[in-house]
Amino acid sequence: MPETNSYYHTGLTMPDLLYRAVTGNHELFVGYLDDESNLTKQTYPELLAEARQIAAGLSDLGLRKGSKVIIATRYNRETIELLWGCFLLGVVPTILQPPMTFSGYNPSVVKLMEVYSQLDEPYVFMSSEVTETGSLPAGKVMHRAGLNCTGTWRKPFLADDDLAFIQFSSGSTGDPKGIMLTHRNLMVNIDAIRIGLDIHYPDNIGNWMPLFHDMGLIGYHLTPLYCMTFQYQVGTIDFIMKPGLWLDLMGRHGITISGGTNFALALVLRYLKRLKQVPAWDFSAMKALLNGAEPISVRIMEEFVQALEPSGFRPEAMMPVYGMAEATLAITFTPLMKPSVIKAFNATLLDRDNRAEETDPADPEARLLSGVGTALNDTEIRIMDEKDHPVEEGMAGHIQLRGGGITKGYYNKPSSTAAAFCGNWLRTGDIGFFFEGNLFISGRHKDIIFKNGRNYFANDLETMACTIEEISFGKVCFGATTDRVSGSDKVIAFLAGVPDQKADEVFRSLRALLRSNLGISVDELVLIKSNEIPKTSSGKLQRFRLMQRYTAGDFDDRRISAGSIGPGASGRDKNRVDHPAP
Repeated sequence: MPETNSYYHTGLTMPDLLYRAVTGNHELFVGYLDDESNLTKQTYPELLAEARQIAAGLSDLGLRKGSKVIIATRYNRETIELLWGCFLLGVVPTILQPPMTFSGYNPSVVKLMEVYSQLDEPYVFMSSEVTETGSLPAGKVMHRAGLNCTGTWRKPFLADDDLAFIQFSSGSTGDPKGIMLTHRNLMVNIDAIRIGLDIHYPDNIGNWMPLFHDMGLIGYHLTPLYCMTFQYQVGTIDFIMKPGLWLDLMGRHGITISGGTNFALALVLRYLKRLKQVPAWDFSAMKALLNGAEPISVRIMEEFVQALEPSGFRPEAMMPVYGMAEATLAITFTPLMKPSVIKAFNATLLDRDNRAEETDPADPEARLLSGVGTALNDTEIRIMDEKDHPVEEGMAGHIQLRGGGITKGYYNKPSSTAAAFCGNWLRTGDIGFFFEGNLFISGRHKDIIFKNGRNYFANDLETMACTIEEISFGKVCFGATTDRVSGSDKVIAFLAGVPDQKADEVFRSLRALLRSNLGISVDELVLIKSNEIPKTSSGKLQRFRLMQRYTAGDFDDRRISAGSIGPGASGRDKNRVDHPAP
């Protein structure tokens, strides 16, 4: 059984973690796997030596305790070394997605420039092969190799309430918000993760997630270092290009803890279906595969478990979890090595009355949801109604949190900070409920679609849509708007990967499916390209960006109205819509 006590104590800071790891077991390492699964090991003493040199180089640049730095490097090893160089000097780092190019519209460039401005134009560290820098001043772009690391630096005094790191969210309006995390925030949450996963030597922790995402950085780099155990890092782009790398990592290196998102599970399933012969993987060492960071599809989760079971994966190792960057990372875990809690709820009662009532999974009104467990150490959860009054168990409402791992707010955004809190409780923006002691997440408040007097969650519509053969997970998004002419609510489906000649047929199938199962009508289909689907660093859909473009008229020539695909419709103009664009 995992421990329930915490050995976190006041005063511990990020540099203390690396110093402690170095004085511990000298065989511990960070393992970096390339795109051919070749492993390079860096021991913690070697990491400390590199970090000390970088701290000297940062000091030579004039950086001191509290200075800000952006790390936007392409490779895990250089990102990790720069991160620890900052920590040792008391510099406050931010890790961002490195732009692949600065030409054309590039969301990673937009975010980089917005963060660069918010942090008052700090140094930006990029990989040495990056030659274009867009509108960034040349003097502000630095490379690891360009640092003067021969000097000395003074170890700063750090308190546990000092700012340690700024994690920038994607922002619900496209405006990134800097989540301020103190040394104490990080220690409290990491220790809660340690307890919840019973992490101890010689656990092997494996990761494919990007280090600019809180789950990748805190869950799969800082946590194993805190726990003084082994960690393995696979490049995110390498994984996306070759999903088998993650399976090779877990199945050939005795990984005990790993995880990812619904997007990653779906990507692996598509990869497995293409394999003619399954390699000799062994997943029997796995005690926790965390499933979180975006809405959990019960169907995809169960298919993933079934696909890996023949190679020794135990179903109880699948662990649905809930977390967010404002809570440092983790909020709830399903109990370690316990079966996932899957329940079927009456969708009509849940959407209309906010009431969770269990029903038969075969019921046409059933909605399958996975519980995400219970709160970790030092975290409290409450469910509130629209007026911030508590609701009883079994009623859905707004999820609020408080505890030692919760951020104090957003960097230089006092109004956003004030709006995010109800007293000392953080408003998560998520809708959920407790049922038989487990937390269930219904959806995001900003992703609610209102139609015919009912609320629907976009991710529920997308999950249902993916049961149609021609629609793949991650290729469909839903949004809603009010028609400016008629004043009626309109539901919009955005779909990628379907050829024009099949669009009518797929749209008819989609409308019939959602109408018969959920009682909702889809008013328009918009055909888009796969690279037009905006996502966060973890692969979470950013539906609001599509609706912004829709409202701006960007898709006017790709809109198909429900009225133009009726039975017997022929020769219609696929671009014709029933009403002008709002």
